[in-house]
Amino acid sequence: MATFTHHLQGTSDTEITDTDTLQFAGGTFDSRITVGDYNDSTHVKTDTDTDKSSGNTPNNNDYDTASLPIADADCALKINFSHGSSVETTSAIFYAYDGTTTTDAPTGMTFYAAEGADDSSWTNAEGSGSALSLADNSSAATSHDFYIAVSASPDSVGEKTGNMYRMELTYF
Repeated sequence: MATFTHHLQGTSDTEITDTDTLQFAGGTFDSRITVGDYNDSTHVKTDTDTDKSSGNTPNNNDYDTASLPIADADCALKINFSHGSSVETTSAIFYAYDGTTTTDAPTGMTFYAAEGADDSSWTNAEGSGSALSLADNSSAATSHDFYIAVSASPDSVGEKTGNMYRMELTYF
């Protein structure tokens, strides 16, 4: 069986579950980002509005100031793909969307992503048609890790909810 496990990296990884939210903030948990600026901190927010990553000292990637490539260990996200059998992965992509239609850009925000260690430029990864392409894993294994730097900026005043990120790949 194939599974994805998502983590916000930091001093210790915080797992991001289906009921959690990846929160981009202005500096501290729940703080606002000025329109046109990018996140100064990244957190995992629970469905009860608490900072699940508070003890993690989470990694943060800022599109405005981060130089690339970013080391895998410094990327905000680590996404693990595992399978019961040894498999290779190919055609992996990562992007943000409006939470409903995967081809649509996220609502009210600008979103950038870069693959750790391999990427020398950010991708405006908004919707599946503009996805960040990830490196193939041509060595068969039961577990493959993907390291992704992410950054977001609000396009207008107000909380941006309902947007999601997604990873897709082919395995064999």
